[in-house]
Amino acid sequence: MKKYIFLIIVIMGLYFTSRVLYFWDRPNSEENNRVSFTITPGSSFKSIKNLLIENELIADPFSFEVYTRYHKLRSKLQAGDYVVQKNLTFAELVEVLQSGKSQEIRITIPEGSTIAQIDEILARKSLIEPGDFVVCANTCDLGFEIEALEGYLFPSTYYESVQNFSSKKFIQRLYNTFQQQIASLRDDIAASGRSLNETVIVASMIEREAFGSNMVEKQEIADVIWKRLDEGIALGIDATTRYELNNWTTPLYAADLEKNTPYNTRRKLGLPPTAISNPGLDSLTAAANPIETEFYYYLHDSSGNIRFATDLAGHNQNKRDYLY
Repeated sequence: MKKYIFLIIVIMGLYFTSRVLYFWDRPNSEENNRVSFTITPGSSFKSIKNLLIENELIADPFSFEVYTRYHKLRSKLQAGDYVVQKNLTFAELVEVLQSGKSQEIRITIPEGSTIAQIDEILARKSLIEPGDFVVCANTCDLGFEIEALEGYLFPSTYYESVQNFSSKKFIQRLYNTFQQQIASLRDDIAASGRSLNETVIVASMIEREAFGSNMVEKQEIADVIWKRLDEGIALGIDATTRYELNNWTTPLYAADLEKNTPYNTRRKLGLPPTAISNPGLDSLTAAANPIETEFYYYLHDSSGNIRFATDLAGHNQNKRDYLY
């Protein structure tokens, strides 16, 4: 019996030793995608380990626990906000977790953001001084020629190095992502007879005019905009004036809408000089593929529902019914 017990102990010892050695220097995963998480101050090693398990950062928790015990690291893991790749070894992972600082930072650019608003996002994350991104968008040699960058910086979630961040490289990355995303729409844009720039400008207005992610609504708004443009009717989109004033929250005054400026689409026929936001793929798709309707007007009621009308009389009635 003692021999059997000894043999079992030896077998178990060999199993756990080989298991630990197998995972000791092995990348956690073949995936190089990232996860973000927060270790709160005062977290125990157990809670940190469970957090890493939940985020699929350690393939074998037992081996990780042995590794951290052996290297006396259990008390050295720091609180902080982290963005971590899934394919790190134990050594690489604990090196990040001992610093209290992420090697990368998660940057989310919402659809419809302007260059000025992207600047604010980056400044809040202490990646730039306020205004640096705007200045670079206007003055940096980016390696490509474009009349105006607004509209061509694709909104999405990006991960960037904190230490090596630069506005120029980030602009180039956003622009390259736009080119990748627009590739699937180039045939549709060509078939529509519109230029890429016209499509981007209309998509930027759709992004600001549509509420939520209703694709049909965006396509119907696109039809109204294109139809009014083709027939020489003023667009009357107040978001273009808001862009010019960089005022997206407070009410516009009558005087703001009476100025004869390039972005006042109540006064000026045609498109504004540039896009007024950086649209997402749905808005770009809607601009390239409008749904044909009989409508020439629309508004959003106090609940966010869109109300279309075929003529000015119907539009005014919608105002009385849903806004007053």
